[in-house]
Amino acid sequence: MIAAVPVLSGQRVTLRPYSAGFTDDELQRLYQWARNPEVIALAGGAALDLPFAPFRELFLNQLARHNSDREQLFLILDERGQAIGRVGLFKVGSRFTPRTAELGIVIGERDAWGRGYGRDAVCAVVGFAFRELGLDRVTLLTYPDNVRARRAFEAAGFRVTRELRRFSLERGSHIEMEMEIRAAPANRAWPALH
Repeated sequence: MIAAVPVLSGQRVTLRPYSAGFTDDELQRLYQWARNPEVIALAGGAALDLPFAPFRELFLNQLARHNSDREQLFLILDERGQAIGRVGLFKVGSRFTPRTAELGIVIGERDAWGRGYGRDAVCAVVGFAFRELGLDRVTLLTYPDNVRARRAFEAAGFRVTRELRRFSLERGSHIEMEMEIRAAPANRAWPALH
């Protein structure tokens, strides 16, 4: 693992590691996204039913584990420095897949949907995974009906590898699509760190 998690730069976004902390406005945004049924449905979860104060305390108490050997999480900031989403790598270098991680992303601000921010954030974090973490493969799961997300992932270089039948309390029995991207040749220009 790298000593300090860097800030990542895409063409339009900046990805700030969770370990750098959050302003009160950013915590409020994270809280609102976690309570928004439309946003959470796209991410595959259930809307948060918790007052802000306990959410804030629980979230801040877990910050240390979010930039660790197993997990690298980032807040997505737009060109104005406003928080619009979050992105991360999970299960980094697990025992069964040592040079692989799973990617997750949520663009929480609805007015940022469909504007290329997600694709830019994905490219930046995948570049980090290959260049800094030395991974060979990044996977993700998405829903077949989330066409906007699939297009963004495909534009970033991901391809569908298989369909999985899954079960969750929120969705019951359902299909998810696994997508992957493998480390590219050295001539691929991944976004730079700063």
